[in-house]
Amino acid sequence: MAQLGEVFTPKRWELVEALKTTGPLTIYALAKHLGRHYRNVHKDVTVLMEWTVIDKDEDGRVFVPWDEIDVRWPLKRRAA
Repeated sequence: MAQLGEVFTPKRWELVEALKTTGPLTIYALAKHLGRHYRNVHKDVTVLMEWTVIDKDEDGRVFVPWDEIDVRWPLKRRAA
């Protein structure tokens, strides 16, 4: 759960939501849209691409290929 919180920060969720509503953007255009520094957005894009949350099209624009993101966290059962 700690790793999930490190990856899906509020700024990264904002980035994902922005891409879903605007459609594919260059990282530069995305940074401008979000009012954030390019370097920070580039880092966030890299992390989210590693987690396959976002993807890059043939023109180099990033986008969210999913309509939903489901997170399942199995709970441990108590010993009987």
